[in-house]
Formats: sequence, C-alpha cells, structure tokens
Amino acid sequence: MKKLILFLVVCSLTCVLYGADFVAKDGVKAWSDRDYLISGLTGDFSVKNPVPIQSCGSFKIKFPTGTRRALVAMCANDGANAVAATYKLQAFPGELFIGKGSNPKMLKYRFFIAENPPAVMDCRPTRAGAILLAVNEDVPQISAAATAGLKSVPLAALPAGLNGVIKVPGQEYRFRPGDREFEVYVRTPRSGVNSNTGIMLLSHNWGGTWKLTAGWCDLLSDRYNLICLSVNYLQSGETDHSKVPYDHGVLQAMDCLRALYAVQKTLDDNKIAFNRKRIYAGGASGGGNVSLMANKLAPSTFACTVDLCGMPGLTNDIAFGVGKLNAGYSKDPASEKYLTVAMQEIRDPGNMAHLAIQKRCNPNNLVVIVHGLDDNYCNPADKMLIAANMVRSGFRPDTHFLTKHDIDGIAVTNTGHGIGNRPEVITKYAHDYLAENGRFAALIPNVSDLDAKHEIVYPVTGGKYIVSFKSWPEIRFEK
Repeated sequence: MKKLILFLVVCSLTCVLYGADFVAKDGVKAWSDRDYLISGLTGDFSVKNPVPIQSCGSFKIKFPTGTRRALVAMCANDGANAVAATYKLQAFPGELFIGKGSNPKMLKYRFFIAENPPAVMDCRPTRAGAILLAVNEDVPQISAAATAGLKSVPLAALPAGLNGVIKVPGQEYRFRPGDREFEVYVRTPRSGVNSNTGIMLLSHNWGGTWKLTAGWCDLLSDRYNLICLSVNYLQSGETDHSKVPYDHGVLQAMDCLRALYAVQKTLDDNKIAFNRKRIYAGGASGGGNVSLMANKLAPSTFACTVDLCGMPGLTNDIAFGVGKLNAGYSKDPASEKYLTVAMQEIRDPGNMAHLAIQKRCNPNNLVVIVHGLDDNYCNPADKMLIAANMVRSGFRPDTHFLTKHDIDGIAVTNTGHGIGNRPEVITKYAHDYLAENGRFAALIPNVSDLDAKHEIVYPVTGGKYIVSFKSWPEIRFEK
C-alpha cells in the first residue's frame, strides 16, 4: 500500500512538473493563470524543448538558469518597444495572437530576442502578460529566408531623401498655375535598407496633412521592412472648396506616384538594392480614395492596396454636396468648376472599361477593402459596387464590410467612418499580404510602371487620359 501511495505521489509530481512545461503551438494556453489560447503562429515555427510556463498576472518573464538567448513574445504596443529598449531586445520576424472563444485574435504579440537576459524581465510597460517561447539553441529561425544573407545599408549611412521630410515637384494645377511642390514624410526601417525592403504609400484623409499618417509610417515601416511615405498631396489641409473644387484623387494620386518615383530614384542613384516587387499603398477616408486612384493610374505598380473606409469615385452626391461631403463642382457647363463626364469616369475606381485595362496590366493586383456598414460619410453601398465591378473584371478583392461582430476593441472599435486604430486595422486585414513572410505575401508579377517607363491610356467620354511614366509621372487629357 505504501509503495502504491508513493507511486501515485511520484506520478502526481510528474504530472505537475510536466504541466508546468510549455511549448508554443496554436491552440495551447499562453499562461498558467489564464484561459487564453495561442493562434496565428507561422507554419515554420517549431520548438523541440519546453520552457517553464509563465503567469499572465505578474507581467514578468522568469528565465531558466543558464539562459543565454531567449525568444519572447510581448503585446504589440508602445510598451513592448519600451521594454525592448530597456533590455536591448532585438525585434524578430514573427507574431502570434492570444484570445478565446469567438475572439481568438484578441491581442497580437510580437517576437523579440533577448541576449544574456537577467533572471527576471519586467514587462509591465506592455500592460499585458509576456510569453517565453524558447531558450538557447531552441530559438527558432522563423522565415529565415526573408532575411538570410541580406546586407543592410544602416540608417545612418543612407543618403538624404530616405528618412525625414523631403520636397517633391508636383504637376501644375490648372486652378493655381505655376510651379508647385509638396512635402513627403519618408520613414525608413530602423534596421536600414536591404534587398527585401519594399515601399508603401500611406495616405491621409480629405483635409488632413502628412502628419496624420506619419505615425502609421513609423509603425508599419519597422513591422514590415518598408520605406513608408506620407504625402502632402494636392489640397492637403484644405476643407473649403467653394472657390476651388476638390481634386478627388487624380493629381493627388499623381503626387503620391511622384513621391514614389523620387524615393525610388534616390535608391537607384545611390545603388541601394531594394525589392521592386514589394510596392504597396494604403489610406483611410480621402486617403483610401487616393490609394485606389494611385493603384488605378499606375496599374502595374502595386502588389496590394488597402482601402480603409475610403471615398468612392466622384459621385454626384460628393461632387455637388448632396450629403456630408461637398467637392465643390458645378453642373453649369459655363463654370470653370464644371464637372464633365470624363472627369467622373477617370475618378471611378470601379469603371469597368478601366478595370479591364488594369487587369491586362496586373492580373494579380490585390485590393483590400475595409468599410464600416454604419459609415455615414462614405456610403458603403458605393464601395460595394466598386468591389462588385472588380470581381466582374476578374479581380479578387479581399473585402470586409464591418458589423458589430467585427469589433475586437483593439483594431476595430466601431462600424462607422472611423473604424478604430487604423494602422492596426491595416495589420489585421492585410498582414498576410504585407509581411515578408506572410502566408500570401503580395508581389507584383512584372516590372512596375515606373520601371517600364511607358504610358497607360484610359479612354473616356470625349477623349482619353494618358498617364506617362517616361520621367516624372504625369497625367494629361487629350480629345
């Protein structure tokens, strides 16, 4: 009987000790004191040896004795950056999510490497529990192909024009004749530029300035190894269009393409390698419209475009101020602000004839649409029509028309025009396309319009619009 009791005690202790060991996999508990489960780990994540499972409530990581190197996951917020700076952690490609029930992706966690960590690492600035994933030789090489063998040009060694605010010449604007230039905020990854670094345009709302999306650039640049651009395109900061109508996406998109051209030219002139197939665009509200228009006017250039609650084409309601938006156009043919049919056609991202041209140029072109169904500024029905026409044209847009069931309290906080934390919404819905190691990492199939140095022609009523990429991108109308 005593032997049986001893055996049961040993088994019990063995179970306790085994239960204290932790191997990160989809579907396992993240912590000993919470019922949250892990999801979203990449398929190439594998750990052979377990590590001690941590508690959530302590907001600390206790490393096993003899830890020389560790892989940890911390909640993807500014607090994680603070902890990384304190302990000199290195950001590492990869992420996971924790959640439970109907909300498996409640919080996103980023990976960091700790070299020779202390016995205990205080992660309280993240306001969330941290997760120890692996130690020493078990620290995995997640998607190593994305960065293996790549030489980076350090941030400090980059030439002017690849970090900070630059000025770019704009195409002449008929309502304000003469030379024109605009500012562009350029944010390069803190790790520098390597041959897999891409470029992404991030466009602000109608009436905003580059400063509104500069923070997006700071976040997404490091997260996805991208040179991010926030462009002060034509009429940035302007809201009164009683005298000069709102451009609504044509010269505004051309400004964005010129910013892209300027940065690419700086890279080429200085013989700095980057990934010419990783070119993306994204924006919200007016910036969503500008992003769709940049994608339209340069149809071979963008691998993925993210439209958050963007304005549709220049509908009559927007053009003449029937709803909350008023672009300030006139129905009077004698007016300088007269809106022609051709002007509306070129500004329509859902124009079927133009989508056919886009399809021939870039059959893999991907558009991600995220739009709240309670948006009372930009009617979601208008965006649904654009998406439907994309599908009819052979494209496969990734569409998300948000209801209350999509609110996660982190990225998506409402179903109106604001949506929520917009750069995190981009991450939530476009991560698999933007990430170097994403499941569906988006690349353009051929050369971009800027590299092809050709012209794209869009027929419209009464003439045609020609977009030239022979030098600085330029658009013109010919009868």
